[in-house]
Amino acid sequence: MKPFFITLLAVTLSGPVTSFAAERSSEADMFGGNASATPGAKTVSESPAAAEPAAKSLKATFEENTQIGGTLSTEGDYYLQDGVPFLNNIGTNPNILFLYLDSKLENDARVFARTRLFYDPTGFSGGSFTTASLTNPYGFGTGTSDNLNISLQELRISANISHQKVKYGAAKFLNPTDFLNPTPFNFFLPSDERPGVDMVKMHIPSGTANFYVAGLTGNPTTGSQTGGYFRSEIAYDGVGGLLDSGEISLSGILPKGQFGKAGFDISQAVGELDVYFEGAMGQDTAGNWKDAYSTGLSWQARYADRESNTITFQAEYDKVGSLLDQGVFSLFLPGPGSLQDITFVETNLYSFLDQSGLSRLDTVCQFSERISGRVYVSGHWGQLGGVFHMPGQLAETGTRLDVSF
Repeated sequence: MKPFFITLLAVTLSGPVTSFAAERSSEADMFGGNASATPGAKTVSESPAAAEPAAKSLKATFEENTQIGGTLSTEGDYYLQDGVPFLNNIGTNPNILFLYLDSKLENDARVFARTRLFYDPTGFSGGSFTTASLTNPYGFGTGTSDNLNISLQELRISANISHQKVKYGAAKFLNPTDFLNPTPFNFFLPSDERPGVDMVKMHIPSGTANFYVAGLTGNPTTGSQTGGYFRSEIAYDGVGGLLDSGEISLSGILPKGQFGKAGFDISQAVGELDVYFEGAMGQDTAGNWKDAYSTGLSWQARYADRESNTITFQAEYDKVGSLLDQGVFSLFLPGPGSLQDITFVETNLYSFLDQSGLSRLDTVCQFSERISGRVYVSGHWGQLGGVFHMPGQLAETGTRLDVSF
């Protein structure tokens, strides 16, 4: 068994979600580069002449192992409403700046800090996730320009940076075992922009397995809970020559003063298909048992000679008791034909409870390694008054520019 390590996380984002509309940040994206072993302690001679080059070497090592960067995103959205003249509809201009500092210290120690600055000069988006939705990811504001929002998103002090993310579930769109975050992930965003969770986490790796235990301090501002959290992940190569590699995970949370929740998920390769199931169960405040689950599959096919000429189909079914009963179908088409820098993402959601739907097309352009932009258009259809077709909703369109530095 490898040595275990303890990580202190103040406002730490919970792990990755994979979807076609938005890939959650990888470990390299979050920390600004691949993890590497830091040099060991250097012996400095007592001679001042010999100490000076050594001091310079230490300074150079610190500078080499410290990175400062971030991402600047500017977005323009236009919300079309039923019965409203075109020019009288609501337009928003969310601007989001993420800044990070990542310092790899001696003996595999690491410090990582990430802040978020939000500003919309129109005032119609407020940068809050409490009133957000899939088509309005930042929530509507007060209509005034006084909505500058600065927050600490993530602070990590780590003794070992391997596998530092807190993962949750195998599903791509809805994660019932995401017990840590008070708000669900919006898969239409290109990254996970939710505020993090205050916790102290211990990670114990053992062969192909990983075990996580976390103490949650809670935060009334973000709605995160106080209590304990655990997760175990076990990977395997195959089952009896019939099934390919996969992973099984168990997780649970014991919030203070509330009933606990437990979850299970499995992802399994079956030929060319990636099949997964994720489910959770717990009791409500009245002691009644409630369950939620997501199950789906993805399939990738090549349609031309170039390696990138692939199309990926993804389908998922989500059910949360009597509250949610939906299906999701998405296709991901990178670099079609000669458009090597263009990616098309088409996503459809349908509610079986009220027969309402939402369709969205994203066109993403990678202008350079550090600059990307997207244009999207979405429309509501089906039964009026449903979860995906509320009164007044007609369509949305917008653009977004992301610059990494």
